[in-house]
Amino acid sequence: MRLIALAPAALLLTLGACATTGDNVSPPPSWFNASGPAFEGWARVDGDEIRLYETRHDPARGFPSDCVSAALPRPAQETARDVSGRKVRITGRAVAWADRDGGETWNWQGSRVANLCSRDIIILGDRIEVLQ
Repeated sequence: MRLIALAPAALLLTLGACATTGDNVSPPPSWFNASGPAFEGWARVDGDEIRLYETRHDPARGFPSDCVSAALPRPAQETARDVSGRKVRITGRAVAWADRDGGETWNWQGSRVANLCSRDIIILGDRIEVLQ
């Protein structure tokens, strides 16, 4: 009987925690420096989103991934489809995922970021260059 009395309280605490965070997101991975004007890593393109990883082998590990979601304006995003599996540098800025306009995605100049990496920051890029 005591377990039944505790279960509703535990449920309320869990629901309350979800309500205060708003999203099921985590801080950026330890290797990621959000303060820079450019971000380097290994890219995997998935639709309108680029996932940036620390190493070449990270994308093959599956979810949960140690990545950061990024996007470029629509014209640049269209041309970036062939950068999957390559080391890249994305020039832009890191922004808080919570700062989006209330939708499930962030519209970055025509590209929709879904935050597939589930981080509390994303990269809004201006351009991308292949390093390797």
